[in-house]
Amino acid sequence: MKKKIISILCVGMLLLSLNGCKSMEKEEKSAQINLQQMQEICQLATLECYYHNVAKSDTSKRVLWWNTNKKLWIEYTGIVKMGIDVSKVSMEVEDDDTVVITLPNAQILGCKVDEDSLTEDSYYIEKQGLGAGDITADIQTNAFQEAQKNMREVAENDTTQLFQARQRAKSLLESYVKNIGNVIGKDYKIEWRDYQETITEKAVDTKASQEEK
Repeated sequence: MKKKIISILCVGMLLLSLNGCKSMEKEEKSAQINLQQMQEICQLATLECYYHNVAKSDTSKRVLWWNTNKKLWIEYTGIVKMGIDVSKVSMEVEDDDTVVITLPNAQILGCKVDEDSLTEDSYYIEKQGLGAGDITADIQTNAFQEAQKNMREVAENDTTQLFQARQRAKSLLESYVKNIGNVIGKDYKIEWRDYQETITEKAVDTKASQEEK
């Protein structure tokens, strides 16, 4: 009877041990470095920068013997989103313990107007002379478009903020790799590589940037 009880206990302990091993194997299998997760991390690493901007319009003209002045200024805050093009992020594991991550430079992902920054005091209109006319919605739209274009050009030359956006992505990716390594018991080394654009990609990026402007 004692032998039977001992045998049952041994079998039970063995089953528990096997279940524990399976659980660990399952955890290790699920905790693998994944490119899609890296791309999602890069999406979260975007940086929003706020720029003070002024939209201007001057449609002054001369009518016969007199001048007409029609000018518009709109002060507002523009929001520029900087980050990584996730389609250009790649990853491979070399020698079982080295993670090679290829990362492009940060770029402008979008520009928009901070609606909360627009108040009655944001608008200044100057109209003088006969036939000056009203400031139409089209005039305001064109002024905003030109201001946004100028703001984008300023942001594209803001190397400090673009550098910080890329560093933010690198920091989050590094933490991700280290955490995965801790789960599966590996001390991963990270090797960073810069993404090299092809001539075709440069042409496409330039065209897209011009269209957004």
